[in-house]
Amino acid sequence: MTQLHPTAETYLQSVHRQMDAPKEDRERLLSRLSHAVFTYCEENPEASAEDIAAAFGDPANCAAELMAECDPAGLSRVRRTKQRRLCVVIAVLVALMAAMVVFFIYTDSTQVKYVDTYITEDAPNIGDSIS
Repeated sequence: MTQLHPTAETYLQSVHRQMDAPKEDRERLLSRLSHAVFTYCEENPEASAEDIAAAFGDPANCAAELMAECDPAGLSRVRRTKQRRLCVVIAVLVALMAAMVVFFIYTDSTQVKYVDTYITEDAPNIGDSIS
């Protein structure tokens, strides 16, 4: 990828995050887009983020337009894979939380608890014994 100014790099990274396309298609489409953005930035060296977004659309719309060129079966496969990964991560986190709860309940119930007990002795009443 060619060195772009930071605004263009940020725009391309944002489009990349929005794309749920197979790796080969994503690389091909992003290469084409980065070439177009690079050309635009060469022609307009003072271009701001708003100028780039006005020329190519906001990152979500640009990604949607690029993904429209991809095979729908490939897109659904990538989305299913992402969804499965998310489910696995959530399941692992839930299992870890459950293990922590069980561990804390177990350690609390088996922990030896010490109670401080003070034994006091009443002093005999001296006034009663003198009569």
